[in-house]
Amino acid sequence: MGWIARHFDYLIFAALALSGLSYLYILLTRNRRHDSKSVVRYDIPSEEPMSFDPNEKPKKKEPKVNVLEVFDYNGIKIMHENGLYTVNHAGEIQVYGSWQVLPPRYQAMVKEMDKTSIGQKKKGNYYMEVLNGTYYVIFPDGKKHKYPKFEDIPEKIRKALGY
Repeated sequence: MGWIARHFDYLIFAALALSGLSYLYILLTRNRRHDSKSVVRYDIPSEEPMSFDPNEKPKKKEPKVNVLEVFDYNGIKIMHENGLYTVNHAGEIQVYGSWQVLPPRYQAMVKEMDKTSIGQKKKGNYYMEVLNGTYYVIFPDGKKHKYPKFEDIPEKIRKALGY
């Protein structure tokens, strides 16, 4: 029996201790490297002026307003955000730069959704809104009924809605 065979347990313990210490060293020193340059570059100009004048009155900054509208028209989702229209039709997503390049079919959908949201309902049609998981069905006479689940809506009305 050789020396290695007699001291095999000690050699395993030493190897594990050495690997644990090297892992601890790497763990503690990996975030201290500040000299490496990032591939991503951010060229965002600061909104603050370069020189500071203590006598200058501060200007009131107007908050940036982000407009976000989401339309769901029988499964076709149209999102309007700051002039861009994103359309999700059957899993195919298309982005349009303005209202003018949006196809007339989608323009008609957005116009109809706008009319229904401000109360200009078509006569003789049912309309459904879903807010926080609650289903609101607007009847042709203008009355609004609340349903907690989709299955609670009568089958006749679901067919009239197109479901």
